[in-house]
Amino acid sequence: MSRRSRRERGAPAEDTQPAEARRRRRPPDKIPFAAQVALLVAVFAVTVGIAELAGAINLGTSFGIAQIVFAIVLVVLLLRA
Repeated sequence: MSRRSRRERGAPAEDTQPAEARRRRRPPDKIPFAAQVALLVAVFAVTVGIAELAGAINLGTSFGIAQIVFAIVLVVLLLRA
């Protein structure tokens, strides 16, 4: 018996589930824009600090490393949207 004939006869659909089950399958909520910006700033700052502590030659080198990590995190955030 096809789905169409079941619907016409009034039979319940196969994917009928309680609201609780539908909510669990829902993808996670998106991160708010302000939180994304704060995350990117924090990642940049922490990466500069770690690069300096790890012995980067100068602050420009630390900023360069932080810029690469910033770009990686930005791509991850964009792909989640």
